[in-house]
Amino acid sequence: MPRNRAPKPPAPSTPGGRLVTPDDLFAIALVSDPRPAPDGKRVAYVVTRLDKAADAYRSSIWLVHLDGGEPRQLTSGDGRDSHPRWSPDGQTIAFSSTRTPHRAPENAKEDPGDKHPPQVWTISVAGGEARQLTNRPLGASSPDWSPDGRAIAFLSSVEAKDDRDRPTVTDPVADERVIEAIRYRHDGRGFVAGKRTHIWTIPAAGGDPVQLTFGDVDDGDLAWSPDGRLIAFTGNRSAGNGLNAISAIYAVPAAGGDIRAIAELDASFGAPAWAPDGASIAFLGHETANASGRIVRVWTAKTGGGKPRCLTSDIDQTFTDEGMSDLFVASDSRPVWFPDGKAILTLGSARGETHIWKIAAKGGDAKPITSGTRRIAAFAPAGKQIVCLAADSVTPFELYACKADGSGWRQLTNHNEQFLAEVTRSPAEEIVFRSAAGDRDIQGWIITPPGFDPAVKHPMIVQIHGGPHAMYGHAPFHEMQLMAARGHVVLFTNPRGSAGYGEEFATCTRARWGEADMPDIMGAVDAAVALGFVDPDRIGVTGGSYGGYLTNWIVGHTDRFAAAVTQRCVANFHSMYGTSDIGFDFGEYEFGGNPWDDAKLLLKHSPITYAGSIRTPLLIIHNEADLRCPIEQAEQLFTALKRLERETRFIRIPDEDHNLSRTGTPSRRLARLHHLIGWFDSHL
Repeated sequence: MPRNRAPKPPAPSTPGGRLVTPDDLFAIALVSDPRPAPDGKRVAYVVTRLDKAADAYRSSIWLVHLDGGEPRQLTSGDGRDSHPRWSPDGQTIAFSSTRTPHRAPENAKEDPGDKHPPQVWTISVAGGEARQLTNRPLGASSPDWSPDGRAIAFLSSVEAKDDRDRPTVTDPVADERVIEAIRYRHDGRGFVAGKRTHIWTIPAAGGDPVQLTFGDVDDGDLAWSPDGRLIAFTGNRSAGNGLNAISAIYAVPAAGGDIRAIAELDASFGAPAWAPDGASIAFLGHETANASGRIVRVWTAKTGGGKPRCLTSDIDQTFTDEGMSDLFVASDSRPVWFPDGKAILTLGSARGETHIWKIAAKGGDAKPITSGTRRIAAFAPAGKQIVCLAADSVTPFELYACKADGSGWRQLTNHNEQFLAEVTRSPAEEIVFRSAAGDRDIQGWIITPPGFDPAVKHPMIVQIHGGPHAMYGHAPFHEMQLMAARGHVVLFTNPRGSAGYGEEFATCTRARWGEADMPDIMGAVDAAVALGFVDPDRIGVTGGSYGGYLTNWIVGHTDRFAAAVTQRCVANFHSMYGTSDIGFDFGEYEFGGNPWDDAKLLLKHSPITYAGSIRTPLLIIHNEADLRCPIEQAEQLFTALKRLERETRFIRIPDEDHNLSRTGTPSRRLARLHHLIGWFDSHL
């Protein structure tokens, strides 16, 4: 790879009459979760839109024929319809929905921010009214049909019950929470103590649900065996599961009974998929459960017992979608077996791209079957074709079809046609540069403003992703297009710690946050300035989560930036250990220790230690309901900077968790963009 390979001459902006605006969040359709019919002729999928008037999200299920034709909307309503799953005869679709129920759950306890907890519904593909199947008090989700079509399995949470005749001293008296487990809250879900998610089944024709799994554990990722006798799922029923991070593969009889461990190691396993003969299960994951940054590999295990086998142990490649976008709704992307059981299809991420890979079931042979500068976020075989959910830097996600060998790409849906015709967008151009440490080539991308003139010096905003084990690449970002539309060059890159460049690259930042990765960001800045069209005195830097950490670290170690915005940040490893929902396991591994044995190391790598050196004007944006990076992190940094009389401002966004920029309330997403880009507009 050559050093400091400059981007090609900036590609002309895409045709369109106007610039991107914040309100374009409401104009973009978010396509997700493609599910081909059993006969392979049609595809069900989900379209999500942000509703400005309701300040909410609306999702509906659509159908499209693989041989062409206009898509047809199947469901509509006042909630979010998701997770469509075909009945084996192809006549009915089960789905999860937050729509107004026909039957209100008895003793229902609605989650904050949701009008109704989700329930499982069914609808005929010929149309008509949807039928409510479940009315669980805490909701029901992830429906999956039995192979004979007689039952539907689903996930539902239950509250722990106590059959004692009288209270004890540990029982609550008023509305206080009595906490005894270390994992008692989870970002995006809130307080989870006393609530556990388990597997249930219900007759497809209606009736009473039956609970199959029990215990003080959470279960998920369910999948029926081909003969309908077992349901595979993920969970943690290992010894010491209250403290360890193990995720294992289990199976429970569909008629109820004892749970069998399929793959239970010190590992993080998920996404189980049965082989056609039911004798094996493929799944994804890595050994050493609490080791973040490890490559996700493809595994199989015999359902009758035996040691799991890794099929990709010799490939320094992560086999999952590691891409990022603020215009994305997650989809099921587990492995898929070929009908003959000889090979497995799965996603793989490398160098900013995500593609479909074909893996020999016996191991030793793996190759991508798709290519190009795109991100494939989900796929599903449909007869002799493959349906893909794909996007690039200027095109939102849509459905495409290709042949089984990856050739013959054609577009199936075009829900964003009007938006794309109206708006000018700027493509991202790859740049390869040398780290400021001088020891490694790093990949990044540059977006230039519409109407770009290389003879003019432009302000630039450097974007740093979260994770740190995630991957920027060929996927759309409304936020970055908006920055470019406001006249800023946008630079984003994958510094050390990122996924997509092998395991050593991703894990080398362990206990070296700030030290191992900042030189890569600074090398990107040097390379961009060397291109001649960036004003070196008008450069800003921003990032969220880990990106917020690195933003804090950078401005505490250099005055090169004219402005900075830190979002949902990490400022103090020492306090984050005990306040974050993942501080005691992810934090202990990533940061290199705990507060009582390793306080000196934790504080050495904490940006709060260097607050006295921060002179860059710094905007702090943080969400009050963030349990991943608790708001006390931002509070510490803001207090320090105000005490030091440095230029700073603190934006506290109520009732939002760590994922505001991707899934937050629409009005608050707009508020975040207003303050974020406004800070750079006024300082650059």
